[in-house]
Amino acid sequence: MTKSQFNIKISKELLTKVKRQAIMSGKSLTEHITDLVTKSLSENDIQNLDNNSSKKIMDLEERLLSLESIVRNREYISQGIKPFTNKEAINCSKFMRGVFDKEVEKRNIEDKEKAFSDLFNHIKVYDQLNHFFTTRLREVILSDDPTPWTGKELNELIGVDKCNCSIRKGLINWTGKIDCPSQQEICDKGEKLLTLF
Repeated sequence: MTKSQFNIKISKELLTKVKRQAIMSGKSLTEHITDLVTKSLSENDIQNLDNNSSKKIMDLEERLLSLESIVRNREYISQGIKPFTNKEAINCSKFMRGVFDKEVEKRNIEDKEKAFSDLFNHIKVYDQLNHFFTTRLREVILSDDPTPWTGKELNELIGVDKCNCSIRKGLINWTGKIDCPSQQEICDKGEKLLTLF
């Protein structure tokens, strides 16, 4: 290993202490400082490993929460997927709007149009809504007196995969609430679930 010279300026008191430590450990000043720097760097590596471990744990928690959401739908799926009813569509409408309003309030967003555009970008990741459904979603989310979704509309929008609603996934992504209730819970309970947000 090639060696390089490294000059630093430190206080006289600190230099005296370091020299004293070097003498007490039976090392030259260069050896002692090299050991101190090496030890410090290895401690940082351990901290980085700890940080990586924490990130892995957080990733695992997110995956578990996602799996829990899927499992919540297990019984519903095993019975065969049933189309949205009008009552379920109304519950979904109230839930979507309530989550949006809570997030706007939480983020202290004054311009709801901009907030909607931001949410819509998260929904587009999962599904490209046509003009009709984009307009309806805007109405459900932003209108002062919205007409809720109908069962027929949601069935046309989502198709046969009721549990894979792009609006629900977009809301999860936009809010960061990965332990969002399952689609069937939303259908059954609607705005009663807003206390979770």
